[in-house]
Amino acid sequence: MRIEAQQSLILTIDMQDRLLGAIPETERNQAIQNVTRLLAAAAALEIPRLATFQYAKGLGPIRADLQSFCAPPLDKTVFSCWRHAPLRNLLETEQSRRQIILTGVETHICVLQTALDLHSAGWKPVVVADACASRDDANAQSALLRLRQAGITVAVAESVFYEWLGDAAHPQFRSLAPAWR
Repeated sequence: MRIEAQQSLILTIDMQDRLLGAIPETERNQAIQNVTRLLAAAAALEIPRLATFQYAKGLGPIRADLQSFCAPPLDKTVFSCWRHAPLRNLLETEQSRRQIILTGVETHICVLQTALDLHSAGWKPVVVADACASRDDANAQSALLRLRQAGITVAVAESVFYEWLGDAAHPQFRSLAPAWR
């Protein structure tokens, strides 16, 4: 499946400092950087940007630097975002955009369950491996393998970005590409 900007929306899952603080620094920094770059590109390309947080009362809001890129985040307690009725209702209004680019934490819990449920419901989830993270990398790698086995696309952030553009002649290429160098 080719990732197309006109068919995409991006969902950033639970990028909260309390959750991110438990993730090893290298993986955490990589995920934050790639989520930020994807959200900035999505904003410039007018791709809808949704976000969730897991139990905000206990774990706090999503990172402040990401909030400006997204619609107001939805507070949830379920692990699969698809099982959160307000988010599911929002997604169902986006019938022309069936590719859901998934980023966030944790890969083996909320990202995995969301991707599996979306796939079962007929959507085309794309899990961005280097824009997701888990406390234990072995858990993340196991989840990515399981997703691939289920027929779900796993990509890297830079691939998603360049597929969105599709051409170096894209009007946004010169302004957006430097963030990926």
